[in-house]
Amino acid sequence: MATLSDLGPGVAVLFLVAVTALGVGLWARQWRRKLAREGPRILSSVSLGQRERLVEVLHEGEILLLGVTSQQIALIRARPAHSGSESPEGDGRPQVGEVSAAGPGMVERSVRAAPQVLFGLFALSLAFWPALSLAQNIPLFEAVPSKGGGTNYSVPVQTVILLTALSFVPAMLMLMTSFTRILIVLSLLRQAMGLVTTPPNAVLIGLALFITAAVMAPVADKVYGDAWQPYVAGRLNLDQAIDRGVEPVKAFMLRQTRADDLNLFVRLSGKTYERPEDVPMTAVIPAFAISEIRTAFLIGFVIYLPFLAIDFAVASILTALGMVMVSPITFSLPLKLIVFVLADGWAMLVGGLVESFRMSG
Repeated sequence: MATLSDLGPGVAVLFLVAVTALGVGLWARQWRRKLAREGPRILSSVSLGQRERLVEVLHEGEILLLGVTSQQIALIRARPAHSGSESPEGDGRPQVGEVSAAGPGMVERSVRAAPQVLFGLFALSLAFWPALSLAQNIPLFEAVPSKGGGTNYSVPVQTVILLTALSFVPAMLMLMTSFTRILIVLSLLRQAMGLVTTPPNAVLIGLALFITAAVMAPVADKVYGDAWQPYVAGRLNLDQAIDRGVEPVKAFMLRQTRADDLNLFVRLSGKTYERPEDVPMTAVIPAFAISEIRTAFLIGFVIYLPFLAIDFAVASILTALGMVMVSPITFSLPLKLIVFVLADGWAMLVGGLVESFRMSG
């Protein structure tokens, strides 16, 4: 019969992780059940009218008789929950106090036994650990020094690193690309026109993603040519490829970052640098983010001006006609829409956003 050691150290590691996860899951499940039992529970409820009820609630070993109306909740009587007593209706059923006295006890015993079960599963998994300690080389976690002082990791390790990096993709998309400026400007445009949910958020985010792809296309091509292709061809190791790939992105961010914002975070870091290119990404990223937000607000202010003019004009006309009870939005919104469409506003806005990144470069 084949043993776990015959299947390889990788399977043993996966088995150890699975057993530990199973034990933690069982313990967490019992703990949630215990917490669910500790809260107040409704024993019975009797309707006395359309909005009046008598409710019995079990809470902290007492049965509370509450009078509930649409205006207030009043405590009528409180008595201890005795196990083995009959219900007020005399139907021979034990009160829920008896059930609760047994239920939490069983849960508490289960919770107390959960660490023992977890320890047993962990001890069982340790029985297979010698197969790992006897292994001289584990291919799953192999790291081989490469030329130039770098390190080449095995494919599973590279896969884990890649999956971990993917969790930071949303933050990288918002704080290291043009996505933030574009999305804020589109949202301000929707508010300036007086539209609450049109276009929907999904449409704005999708449009911002594709505009971001168009803006960042030159940077992506440079990363692909300078870092990815040499890494796949074996001319660069992983560390060198990361350094090569960060350079175009950092150059793009520095072109869009105000000097005052960059100096602020350099001063907060407590270090000095001779050139902006020497500033680490930990200072460049927040400086770039606040610069993008500032630029987006300035563009949004310019967008607001023509729509504010339309609102003022409509409000003045309605006041002159004596229609003070009519909301100006009722008349200004159609005018805003037709003016924006006739002026080809979407093309002007998207073109101006893309050009704003190219002009700063």
